Amino acid sequence: MKKLKKDMLYVILTALGIVMIFPFFWMISCAFRRPNELLTSPPRLLPASPTVSSFIHVLFETEVPRYFMNSVIIATMATVLCICVAIPAAYSFARHNYRGKNLVMVCILLCNMIPQASTLVPLYRAMDRLQIIDTHFGIAFTHLLCMLPFSIIMLKGFIRTIPPTLEEAAMIDGCTKLQAIFKIIVPVCSSGIFATAMYAFMISWEEFLYAMTFSTSSRARTISIGLKMFSTEFKVDWSSILAAATLMTLPILILFFMIQDTFIKGATNGALKE
Repeated sequence: MKKLKKDMLYVILTALGIVMIFPFFWMISCAFRRPNELLTSPPRLLPASPTVSSFIHVLFETEVPRYFMNSVIIATMATVLCICVAIPAAYSFARHNYRGKNLVMVCILLCNMIPQASTLVPLYRAMDRLQIIDTHFGIAFTHLLCMLPFSIIMLKGFIRTIPPTLEEAAMIDGCTKLQAIFKIIVPVCSSGIFATAMYAFMISWEEFLYAMTFSTSSRARTISIGLKMFSTEFKVDWSSILAAATLMTLPILILFFMIQDTFIKGATNGALKE
């Protein structure tokens, strides 16, 4: 009976894996097809005559490389800002008891429930006054608002797994509170910080609404907005969209495979020990 349950579990997990992987496989397969082959019926799993013409067009005849670099700059900037703000905030919630702490935590949780669309007008007015519309920092700042609440909650769980005696011993040896955080807490929960940073980077990389609203030119336009540029009122360039989408997916996949052990370890530790 146990063996049957185990076999059924493997079958279900394999089926779910195929369902989740197939869209990526289909996207990559279609990216290497000629435009007239995309809408053939019945569809083929693999291209009849693979070509890289769509990638050449996207990389050398459009502004996608610029959008790609904008996304790298914005996502990196937003991730660094997020981690720098989330670490001290999470430490405060994990280590200190003060009046209103639970209320503040509830408010942080509720921030994730606010629809992005409802914040566009006040954000636009504030950013217009600060003159940061259509800038890398301006869009990174809006992405920070998306990722910060959950990042604080994630890091709070990691920090709570660290015994307070470690930082107390460091402060006895002469460290200040701030030095104890960066010399003890940060190195010990580095796997959790990597997991949080990975989450933050992915959120910023794929964000669309804020990037679309607050970028008015190619100077700060991201790759997710670049995909939309291939779709006009009269034509949808599916070959270019699929090629650009494949290029957009690559950094996340490469980054994940490079640090997958650290990411999984950090995410698991935070989930199990909270």
